[in-house]
Amino acid sequence: MWLFKKRKKKESENGVSDKVAGKIAGFGIAIQTRFATTMNKLFEKMNHKRLKIWLALFCIICGGYSIYLLSNAIISPTANQQSIKIDPVKIPRHYDNTGDGILSSDNVVDEETFQKIQAFKSYMDSLKFAGNKEYDSILTARPYLMDTLQMLEQIYYSQKQK
Repeated sequence: MWLFKKRKKKESENGVSDKVAGKIAGFGIAIQTRFATTMNKLFEKMNHKRLKIWLALFCIICGGYSIYLLSNAIISPTANQQSIKIDPVKIPRHYDNTGDGILSSDNVVDEETFQKIQAFKSYMDSLKFAGNKEYDSILTARPYLMDTLQMLEQIYYSQKQK
């Protein structure tokens, strides 16, 4: 029956990179396994009391070293030792501008620019009504293009009223 047939697995396009990643992961797992078996052989014959002493000693040494590094970084930064440097945040110059200045009366759209806007708008409308994929690709690449055209038209009409 066709329902129970095995489906062929699609070969991935990145077959080489998948093999390399698999070999790297296998190498990492082999190292971890070798380390774990070595540590098991080393500590399997120890009694619980001695094992607890080694654990406490390990924790004291590692914890003490961590505390030393932390206190050394905070308390005694010297000139020849590189310590953490905090730089001020650089804020872009136009960070707080909202863009409302575009609609101000200082902006001028001349007749030639307005004609170009109208020609491009009619071209976009013809693409839209023809169902062309080019219209979608243009709007995908420039998502606010039609809004900008409309804003420029508003500027042009507002300066004509004055």
